[in-house]
Amino acid sequence: MNNDLFRKESLEAKKIKALGSVALYCPPFRWVIITIICLMVAILIAFCIFGSYTKRESAEGVLVPENGMMTITAMSAGTVIALPAHEGDSLDKGSQIATVSSEISTRYGQTRETIATQLDLQKEGLNNQLNNLEKLNNETLKSLHEKVSLLGQQSVELDTIYRQRTQQIELSKTQLDKMTAMRKEGYASNTQVEQQQNDLLDARVRLQDVARQRIDVRQQLAQTQQQLREQPITFYQQKNDLQQKLSEITQSMIENESRRSIELRAPEKGVVSAVLVKQGQVVTAGQTLAMMLPDNARLQARIMLSSRAIGFIRPGQRVVLRYQSFPWQKFGQQYGTVMEISKSALSPQEVSTITGNNQVKESMYQVKVTLDKQTVQAYGKQSSLRPGSGLEADFIVDKRRIYEWVLEPLNALGKMTSL
Repeated sequence: MNNDLFRKESLEAKKIKALGSVALYCPPFRWVIITIICLMVAILIAFCIFGSYTKRESAEGVLVPENGMMTITAMSAGTVIALPAHEGDSLDKGSQIATVSSEISTRYGQTRETIATQLDLQKEGLNNQLNNLEKLNNETLKSLHEKVSLLGQQSVELDTIYRQRTQQIELSKTQLDKMTAMRKEGYASNTQVEQQQNDLLDARVRLQDVARQRIDVRQQLAQTQQQLREQPITFYQQKNDLQQKLSEITQSMIENESRRSIELRAPEKGVVSAVLVKQGQVVTAGQTLAMMLPDNARLQARIMLSSRAIGFIRPGQRVVLRYQSFPWQKFGQQYGTVMEISKSALSPQEVSTITGNNQVKESMYQVKVTLDKQTVQAYGKQSSLRPGSGLEADFIVDKRRIYEWVLEPLNALGKMTSL
């Protein structure tokens, strides 16, 4: 007995299939696509491993001379009456740049000019007095020397006369003694003795006159010698008084001229980079009239950076520069090196004073950058850079592999977790 559930014919029929087995179709260029995908993945991995990304900090700045720009400013308000300097002129130290006049007109005319005329007259008068004083001193000294010489001669003559008078008295006394003795012997009369006594008295009177004249001459000689010693002192005192008055007049003239007109001159040798006024223009005190570039001055970039970016800036760091006067798309980028970084942050007011930008709201640091080149290649020739030109600067803050930038959030998360 057959115990099979299905009939043999049914099982045989089941073996015959109407559809064949499933076959997967692959196009002939499938290996090309696979290869391209693998190469792209490999390139991407290699780019992440070997490629790097540089983080830059951008800022704006300006070109300035290393030793600073020379600014010519008006010391007082007035009118520009002379402007001999022009842009591009090479000036020596002390060369005139401009003259500013603050002359005031009144019913008496030009006030400062009138004062200057009066001061000139006073100065001329003092100079004449000084010259006359020197002549008078010379004449006085000459006269005193002559008087001393004359009085000396008189003194010598009086001394001689005095000695002669003294001898005459001695002779008269001797003669009187003889006459007295002769009277006693009866050889001379009383009249002769009295006559001799009178001669002796006359001789004594004449001696007293000579003695008095000697005293007078000696006093005059002493006084004249004293005047001769005092005359140089008196002369120098009078001369100093006149010179002091002359100095005061000169000072008044200088002050008057400084109020009348001021000549502005070049403080150092250099080139006039800009003339900001015209002849006849009214200017105010402190207004800039012209600017000068020091002779053979090298330019540097002065850049202001915020405190957010200054932490990664170091001296010697390379900087990419783009000058506004030479578009980088056409003339390329320039390069420089950080030379100096300010030790402390500058206040917004200080930054505004340096840059002229009144919109600064935060403290900033000043960075000085030395330029690799002082010129830019433009249209086949080297064009010099000009002070005051604006620029954009890119500081290379950080440079890492791309995978390091990708993994940085994970590293930061790991550090936070460990803390």
